[in-house]
Parts: sequence; structure tokens; C-alpha cells
Amino acid sequence: MTGRGGAPAANGRPLISCRGVGRVLGGRRRRTEALRDVHLDIAAGESVAIVGRSGSGKSTLVGVLAALDRPQTGRISVAGSDVWSVPERRRRAVRRRFGWVPQDALSSFDPRYTAGEVVAEASAGGGAARRPAELFERVGLDPALAGRRPVTLSGGERQRVAIARALAVDPDVLLADEATSGLDVLAQERVLDVLAAEAGRRALVLVTHDLRVARRVADRVVVLDRGRVVADVAADALETGGPELARLLKAAPVL
Repeated sequence: MTGRGGAPAANGRPLISCRGVGRVLGGRRRRTEALRDVHLDIAAGESVAIVGRSGSGKSTLVGVLAALDRPQTGRISVAGSDVWSVPERRRRAVRRRFGWVPQDALSSFDPRYTAGEVVAEASAGGGAARRPAELFERVGLDPALAGRRPVTLSGGERQRVAIARALAVDPDVLLADEATSGLDVLAQERVLDVLAAEAGRRALVLVTHDLRVARRVADRVVVLDRGRVVADVAADALETGGPELARLLKAAPVL
């Protein structure tokens, strides 16, 4: 399955827009320019893979997109609103539009909770007792697993619990940061099936170092190198070859 959404926002504006974004990490003695003059638009329902070598700025960019990390320069807007020019109360509302799927799901879970309680905690509104079972089925998990501790689940099952937790808030954007890294091939495929199924229902931003994963679920592939966007191509270019693919691979030779 391949996500092929890309629908524009209802008002004609991109759902997420970056303009000239820069982010410097570190202190006085050692400073790293993690992002440099990044321009990027993501439409509602679009699936975008952000790829690049280790240290290229992928995870920093995702934190900035989700209004978790403030850039020193540039502008980030979500649904047309500049997220760093509004009060913190409104910024929290913006953050609730994002569902986060981390690389290491287990470390993000409260160890006191069962898998079902992890999902129920994230559920908004009433009916939390039913919601985990519905979400477990949606991500291809047996609802009976809700009563187990995440530490007893396989890596692939834990990642799907993390996706269920992210979907519990019915986000406009699903952010997956290396969500398939370290999983075996079968577990990767099951996680990608779930992500691909969600693509088009909501925007999907997938951070990965694996072009195969990017090709599997993305409409577009954005390549970062030393904090800059060096390529932004349709995912189909990865399948058809040609000049765009050559440019992409040249920009990210270690992928």
C-alpha cells in the first residue's frame, strides 16, 4: 500500500509551512547549525518522507514542525497561523493536532501502565474504556493485548501501540520518527501497512534513513543534508529513475 493523498488545505493554504527556518543547537563553545534556511510546505492529507544521513537535521525539523522546538530564525505556520506569535495556550492547541510515533516506543510508555492504559490515557473525551480496543483493531493488533504490559510485547507490537496512542487524539498530522528502525522485515511491513492506511486520512510526516521505507508510504521525499533541504522530489522518482533520482542519491549518498 502506498499513501497518495496530497489534498490541499480547504482554504488553499498548506497545513504546515516553514519559511527560512534555522535552528542552532549547543552552547557557546560548540554550536551546530542543525537547520539552515529550510523552506517546506506540507498539505493536508499529504505523506512526506524526510530522509538524510545521521545528523542531517531530520529529527530537529520534525520537532520544529510540531511546535515543540522554537527555531531561532524563520517562521512556522500551522493552518495559516504563526505558531510562535500566539499565546502558549493556543500553541498547546496546535500541538494537539499532531500525533507522535517515536523510534523507541517502549521508553515513551509509562511503565506502570498496560498497553491499553497507554492508549486510554491519550484518548480525548469520554468512552476511553472502548477506545483502546477500537484503536488496537485499527492498527492490526488483537484487543486482548491491551491487558499486557508493553515490555512483554514484541518490538513491532509496541510500535503499533505507539501508533494507536498517536491516533487516539485524532490528529491532523501523524509524525513518525524512525518508527520502523530496528524492526525485522515482517514487523516493518506491518507497521508500514498501518502508516500507509492512515496516509490520506491525515498528513503523514515520516523520518527515515531508508529509501525503501520512504518509497513505500510517501507522496514526496525531502532530503536533508547538514541542515539544508537539498532535494524535494515526488516519491515516484524513486521508482522511475531519471535525473531526479540521480540528484536525490547524490545529495544523500549514505542512504
